[in-house]
Amino acid sequence: MFAGFAAMVMAFALVLAGCQQPSSGGDSGSVAVDWSKAAVGYIVLTDGTFVSPDNFNTGMTAAAVIVRAKSEYKPALGVGIHHNRTGLAWCTNDANAYNVKITDLQSDNCKDGSDGWEKLKAACDDAGKGNDETLYPAWNFCNTYAATYGLTGDLADGWYLPTVAELETIDSKRSKINESLKTAGGNQFEKSYYWSCCQSFSDKYAYELYFGNGSTGDNNKYNDNYVCS
Repeated sequence: MFAGFAAMVMAFALVLAGCQQPSSGGDSGSVAVDWSKAAVGYIVLTDGTFVSPDNFNTGMTAAAVIVRAKSEYKPALGVGIHHNRTGLAWCTNDANAYNVKITDLQSDNCKDGSDGWEKLKAACDDAGKGNDETLYPAWNFCNTYAATYGLTGDLADGWYLPTVAELETIDSKRSKINESLKTAGGNQFEKSYYWSCCQSFSDKYAYELYFGNGSTGDNNKYNDNYVCS
């Protein structure tokens, strides 16, 4: 997700002022955007603006798809068009997080994933120390999402591993979101398990969501699941 529609993961949340709906997408930095006009399924471009799926064309470059419209109480939320579909571990059994119950990532503490990595780092002193690709593969995919896919400006920061609740938001509108992901040339949500950032009540387990029937469960942190940001 991206968090950064702010005046931010998607999963991403960007809260910006103004309004601009371009005819084509570029690679510029900050652009004034009125996210209250971005409906579910709208496509976010690499210049930080958005268009409806019907207005998207081959001259544009997509970065994400809106999965939750902005409301009075919540920012817009979007998901990046690229997913890891080879499978990544939440963490390996060599990581400190493998044998730690991270209470700040449990239950009511795990509704908004934008600060999940900071919570994990606070509990595990090996996180964020240059070995995340090996120790925390799923988290690293999200943390390096912008750099991997060349996103700049307002889209350069704020990508994160979503919570169960944020994955459920995607699953509830999966058909519409998949249509836009297909239009944008992105990866669609298949009938597969995706990692959330949420810790289970067992030290060695974290929660996942199965796209297909929306069921949630926990899985050993060292097992591989798909990952979106």
